[in-house]
Amino acid sequence: MTINKSNVLFIFCLVFSMPFLVAQNTFYVATNGNDSNSGTKTSPFKTFNRAMSQMTPGSTCIIRGGTYDERLVVSKDGTVGNYLTFKAEDGERVEVKATKVINGWQAHAGSIYKTTVDMSLGERFRSIYHYGEYMDLARWPNNTDDDRWTIDCKFIDSGGSDFFELTDVPNFDWTGGYVYYLGGHSGTSWIREITSSSTTRIEHVGVDITKWPFDPHNPTILRNGHRGQLYLFNKLEALDHANEWYYDDATNTLYFQTSDGNIPEDDSVEYTTHRYTSEINGDYVKVEGIEFFGGGIKVKGDFNIIENNKISHAIEGFADASQTSGASVGDAAIEVLGESTVVRGCTINHSSFNGIIVNNWADAHNSIIEKNTISNVNYVGIHTTPIRSTANNVKVLKNTVFNSGRDGIYVSGDNCEVAYNDVSKAQLINADSGVFYTVGNDDLKGTEIHHNWFHDSKPPSFAGTKAAGIYLDNNSKGYVVHHNVVWNVSWSAYQVNWANWNLDFFHNTIWNAERASDSWVNGYEQKNNRVYNNYSNVGDWFTVTGFEMQDNLIDATSPLEDPDALNFMPIDGSAVVDMGRVISGFSKIFKGAAPDIGAYERGGTPWTAGINAIEDTGSNTLSTEDNIVKDDIVGVLYPNPVKDKFSILLKDSFDRKGALVEIYSVLGAKIASYDVEDFIKDDKLTLSMTDLSAGNYIVKLVSQQGTNNKIFVKE
Repeated sequence: MTINKSNVLFIFCLVFSMPFLVAQNTFYVATNGNDSNSGTKTSPFKTFNRAMSQMTPGSTCIIRGGTYDERLVVSKDGTVGNYLTFKAEDGERVEVKATKVINGWQAHAGSIYKTTVDMSLGERFRSIYHYGEYMDLARWPNNTDDDRWTIDCKFIDSGGSDFFELTDVPNFDWTGGYVYYLGGHSGTSWIREITSSSTTRIEHVGVDITKWPFDPHNPTILRNGHRGQLYLFNKLEALDHANEWYYDDATNTLYFQTSDGNIPEDDSVEYTTHRYTSEINGDYVKVEGIEFFGGGIKVKGDFNIIENNKISHAIEGFADASQTSGASVGDAAIEVLGESTVVRGCTINHSSFNGIIVNNWADAHNSIIEKNTISNVNYVGIHTTPIRSTANNVKVLKNTVFNSGRDGIYVSGDNCEVAYNDVSKAQLINADSGVFYTVGNDDLKGTEIHHNWFHDSKPPSFAGTKAAGIYLDNNSKGYVVHHNVVWNVSWSAYQVNWANWNLDFFHNTIWNAERASDSWVNGYEQKNNRVYNNYSNVGDWFTVTGFEMQDNLIDATSPLEDPDALNFMPIDGSAVVDMGRVISGFSKIFKGAAPDIGAYERGGTPWTAGINAIEDTGSNTLSTEDNIVKDDIVGVLYPNPVKDKFSILLKDSFDRKGALVEIYSVLGAKIASYDVEDFIKDDKLTLSMTDLSAGNYIVKLVSQQGTNNKIFVKE
């Protein structure tokens, strides 16, 4: 057979070009890229949309460091096990903004400057930032202490359904501006447009004070020694203080006064252009490692993962002035509208409304909210929450939450789990609320609330004292509340109201609440409720019918090791050890002759709550089968036969570069830190703990693959 040289050359070229025929699966985007490029690391695209146009299930878009004003809108689907992934390049900071810079400032009057800009976003979502800090819409009284939690209001004298009477109102026409009102009850605020004004009277678009939420939140109600307080805002004449702004829709003019009264420097002022920085409309999409500023994330698709992102000032503004019923809004930094969504490891800071909301009306069931840090949420003082879920089968796990205007966590769906959360500093504006709060109906919820720390919450002085630890409000039914610690709250550790059925409070610890528990029956029936094996250093337990009390202890003499240092472990031989009852149908591992009363078991796990929570395994010892992480990324942790040492046998897949081993007390104080590479021999990391006294410690392994904890016991 004759071999044609041209055919040989063709086959040679075909074979050696085959790797280049494989579909590209990773695409890069960079601020200096070009959408005509190939999308490789050395030839990146300019926009997310261009990368998305090339992506198929299993593709990854890696975003190089820099600031992007393009919204991340994903309308494609991945598939099971083949997500569409959008992530920041390792070690690089990626910021996606829903804001634009404003320049072109000129003098207006005094320390006020102005510029022309088209702020087309809806009025209540407009925001101004100066050097990344939120600025106030022009108002009276002014925010003189520059603290958003002190609402800086003026107490009223009297009022009705459509007016307030008070003194010293600035003498100009407030018509067209807005009035913010927080009643004496302080359960929620509301806003209305002003229709006329004088120096002693503000008239507004009326409300129906016979219906919720305006009953009891209106000026005819005297509570806590006053009839409510208000501030007025959104008028140019009110712009008389540092860090205030006003926008004139008719002339597209923005007015602003800086903190020092000087003209704003170029590129120092930004305004919000979009409600969302990201919208995930597709299924099986993963977004990770990105910083979002000035707009929220809406997750409409199913089976999506939002992981290790940072969201700042995601939703700022004021509550809808046209609202005629209800006390809440659905706006949030992350809005979960899709089924089986995972929000994990994110940091959310500053939101006028909710932090994360999981909506029942959108069928966002079976979602997981886990290991997020959420702070400074609900500056307007309404029924919005750092974590607010109304969907079913939702798990809220190991989150750290602090600084909220009202509730800390709100979960009202069926068959949910709320566990290992560290929640504090709730009720900074409102009262008659809880660090955990929910409202019920006729359904038995089947929800479990366990191993949480709920603490350090009280309302401001004008709102009274009603900040509960765990508040199962009107008609709550079917909750199992166990192994929680509630401390330093200004009202009941447990508060239940109206028709409460099938509530179980087992093995909880209460420290320095105003009272252990209380109930407002209000003429309803309460039945089949049990309170077993709880400890409190204050009284009293429920004194109403419908609650069975067994083996609880109230004793001001502490049986705990050091509750003021957050060590709630029972003292050996104290009044709670072996004094509980075995509860039929309720699983609990215990040491000794009987369970201990309270949330901790002597000889059991010194469990913790929050993003680095240690789970309660029922034991304070380790075996050679204990993995340092559940997914076995790291390896196996061995207590050394020499009790001053422990070892970690590292897996080949573990990334050692830059990894640290840190030792903490169980209360979170760092004791020591070591470079992993310095202590490895034959793939085993061994540390000597000769300087530590006997007791329990946390081994924290910090690496590019995450942060993982395990208990180490030195005998």
